[in-house]
Amino acid sequence: MTLKLRCEDYGFECEYILDEEKTLGLIEKLRNHFEEEHGIDYTIEAVTQMITNRGHSLESIKK
Repeated sequence: MTLKLRCEDYGFECEYILDEEKTLGLIEKLRNHFEEEHGIDYTIEAVTQMITNRGHSLESIKK
């Protein structure tokens, strides 16, 4: 199962989209994007919380 994450859904005026299998690597890619493109160094835990706040269950993200 894939998960589509849009940067604009997290408050940025940005067209970046990730559409990949639900994995912790996907969370890391989004975290890296936030840091490299927007200068914000979120922790993995913070990005995970942001994703779950958007309605995705933590259990659905495979390790």
